[in-house]
Amino acid sequence: MTSYVLTTPALDELENLPGLLADLEAQALPPVLWLVVDDGSTDGTWDWLVNAAESRDWMVVRRSPDVSTEYLGGHVARIKRWGLEQALELVRERGSEPFAAGVVDADLRLPREHYRRLLDELARTERMGIVSSVVRAEGGGSRKEAFQRTDLPRGGTQTFRVRCLEEIGGIPPYAGFDGAGNVKAKLAGWETRLITDLVATHARPTATRFGVGPGYIRKGQYAWFLGLHPVVVAGRGLAFTFRSPHSGGYWFLRGWVTSALRGTERCPDPEVRDYYGKERLREYLRVLRGKGPSFARRD
Repeated sequence: MTSYVLTTPALDELENLPGLLADLEAQALPPVLWLVVDDGSTDGTWDWLVNAAESRDWMVVRRSPDVSTEYLGGHVARIKRWGLEQALELVRERGSEPFAAGVVDADLRLPREHYRRLLDELARTERMGIVSSVVRAEGGGSRKEAFQRTDLPRGGTQTFRVRCLEEIGGIPPYAGFDGAGNVKAKLAGWETRLITDLVATHARPTATRFGVGPGYIRKGQYAWFLGLHPVVVAGRGLAFTFRSPHSGGYWFLRGWVTSALRGTERCPDPEVRDYYGKERLREYLRVLRGKGPSFARRD
């Protein structure tokens, strides 16, 4: 139960990929395969990837089969889904059956014990299906991001037991894929876990690649798409205003309200919509009574 594969989507990540490669090579438990999917980079990322993969048989590069003007959301979900499918297929062709399969974002830096800890947690019980590390708010920051629930693995390092991944039908190919994946695993009887003392560091604050405002608008759009209950949406928007950047709450609520007024499409999976619309509210009410899921401490 020690082998695993990874995939990384990359668009103009030349600045960050060398650091991630160095961290993967330094892992106490390295991956048997790392498949990087270039999404049309123009900054030299593709040439760097090809050169790096030439001397590493465990590193494979592919060009994205999904052409879209929407880099994030459903587009990147489909790339991650396809990347993991390709990685699993290739490693099986090489005669190996991996225990786990994960996504690692290109702008992350990882401690040496990162994947040993994740796989140990997956192997802890037969029904542990998805795990991840927590995320530090930004490169060089001293605090973890707020509101990281200990039962909700994060998309940047989300790592699946292969049996769980296959049972839920792979990474959901739509916006909010990481949260939806957690939901589908829970509904199928799998445990999900965020390891609170294992920290991955983002080179930039999450969801802000194209600016703070657009990043939080996108969070609000995801909340609408997944069917998050309006009470939870309001609470989350309020919470965002109490952390930096304080404008995040405004942009988040703007994204949700605009999507609602436009009647934007919602998640095609009724189980996921029902969970976000009903069960997620019940969970947060239990939190207020001190009986719900816990959150990772920020320091």
